[in-house]
Amino acid sequence: MHIMPHTALQLRGENRCIRMNCSWWIGLLIFAAVSVSALDVQQVKWGFDGQVVPGRFNLLSVLVANPDTAPFDGSVNFYKSRGLAERVGAIYKTPCYLSPLTTRWLQFYVYIDNQYDQWRVEWGRGPDDHYDIQAPKWGPPAQVLLSDSETPLGTISAFKQFPDELFPPTVAATGGLDSLLLDHAPHWEPMKRQAFLDWLRVGGKVHLLMGADGRYPVFSDELNVLNSSLERVRIGAGVVVRHAATARDIQMRDVQEGEVPPRQFKPGELPAQTADSFFRALTQLSQRRYNWATIYILAIAYAALVGPVNLRAGRKLADYRLRIALLLATVAGFAFLFDAVGRRGQGETSVIHSLSYARAIDGDTYDVMQWVNVFAVRGAHYKITHAAPHNLYATGQDYEPVNGLIESGKDGRFVVDIPMFSRRAFLHEGEMKGANIPVKIVSWEGTGTLKHLVLTVSPDFTKQILEGWAVQGDQIYAMKFTKDELEFGDSDKQSLETFVSEFGSQQFQVAFGPPRGNAVTDVEGQFRKCVKPLIAWSLGAVDFTKLNTSSPAANGRVQLFLFARSPESFCITGSELGHEVGYVLYHFDLFKPETAE
Repeated sequence: MHIMPHTALQLRGENRCIRMNCSWWIGLLIFAAVSVSALDVQQVKWGFDGQVVPGRFNLLSVLVANPDTAPFDGSVNFYKSRGLAERVGAIYKTPCYLSPLTTRWLQFYVYIDNQYDQWRVEWGRGPDDHYDIQAPKWGPPAQVLLSDSETPLGTISAFKQFPDELFPPTVAATGGLDSLLLDHAPHWEPMKRQAFLDWLRVGGKVHLLMGADGRYPVFSDELNVLNSSLERVRIGAGVVVRHAATARDIQMRDVQEGEVPPRQFKPGELPAQTADSFFRALTQLSQRRYNWATIYILAIAYAALVGPVNLRAGRKLADYRLRIALLLATVAGFAFLFDAVGRRGQGETSVIHSLSYARAIDGDTYDVMQWVNVFAVRGAHYKITHAAPHNLYATGQDYEPVNGLIESGKDGRFVVDIPMFSRRAFLHEGEMKGANIPVKIVSWEGTGTLKHLVLTVSPDFTKQILEGWAVQGDQIYAMKFTKDELEFGDSDKQSLETFVSEFGSQQFQVAFGPPRGNAVTDVEGQFRKCVKPLIAWSLGAVDFTKLNTSSPAANGRVQLFLFARSPESFCITGSELGHEVGYVLYHFDLFKPETAE
């Protein structure tokens, strides 16, 4: 009998252990891959009514299921593409844990500015680890019936229905919502209750309906402000209306009575791309500035030194190696000089420029939409965040992929790679703290149409105001300073249509690709050019040159716009990107004292 040596037995045992370990790791990796990729997309909801509002952040709700017996613990990514391009803009990312055989709603906050985008959800790298989402239809802000998620059977109604469990936890995500019909008290956590009230205070409309028992819903906690017995009550800039009708009986005409008809998009209609327009204005403030005189002098000197001067000097050197060294030193020296001069930009200083629109909610709280342009002199992955409970971010870029991740929502952030001496533009929206601006009405003259309006704000803030306007119906009034008061009168009145068309497309136009032209040195002047387009955008204009539709008749409501420098609280927090220069357009709603409800 042949006896195998002890060392051979030991080696065979070690090989067997190695094979067993490899098999175990391969099995584990296969199991992990299966557990990560086992997701199914069961339902997709765009916005509040299946449509989106361009130029705003919109909801995207995705119901995912885990049909596997292993839990899913990973991230779900969402991005857009254009034509044959693999991806455009940054990637939206959200963490997801899903137990076996369960479902869960995921929500993304997506900025929409183009009808040609294609959308995809991914949760792995396998060929089946993605789901292509149909492009959404454009429409006006939604008028929907809030349905009870705990009731399995939906209510028959003339209105589209939106589940109460999907209502967003921040007012920043409600830009696509116009009116909400309620026939029950939703079971919301505090964040959603606050988001609902904030949306109402910035101009939302709530229509209370009777339930199947013939009674109006009774609200508790923060929502008890809806329990008024009055037929119509105003809360902030919003309104709550009671209807003696159920969800089955209420009709569109009952809700839209006395209101501006909602904007309808025609097939092929292409509104102005808001983000790209504002970004072009901001990027002109941080154009790379080259010292062309120095570059030309260096080019001439290089041509002379590397050619005849180097040749003449080389003839005086007997050793050929010294001639080669002289040539290489000349080339290296000028390469360094061209690199140093060519990379100079923005005075070698990182800088941030931001344009903000702040809709007053209550006191010092605002719903702030921002267009931000960053110029960085040092290449790095930057973490961008703002002082808001929930941050929504988007790149707003339609012509290139962006090496960045967007994690919107609670403690949201934007992590992006910005190369050295380059720019990155992005959008941000969030509920933010700012200055408490006590706007007080001193006098209001005019029955129906405004004749004369005098306001006061705090003396400190009065000094910060650069421009101001008051809008009533389809008329706009320019502001005058009189001592410590803000005055608006007939002598400075013009139609809104004339006002928004004054700047026209020649001064503020949409264009694609990187900006061209000389840098702008008048920073405040450049921001002032953005004010009128920003007012037009806030009033729902089709583009920057004409309004969406006829404004309502003159009434006891005035919209006040004040343009000033941005407060520090609106800036990027803990920024490594240098000093931020920002301007903000504040938007307040005022009501004639005897007409306020």
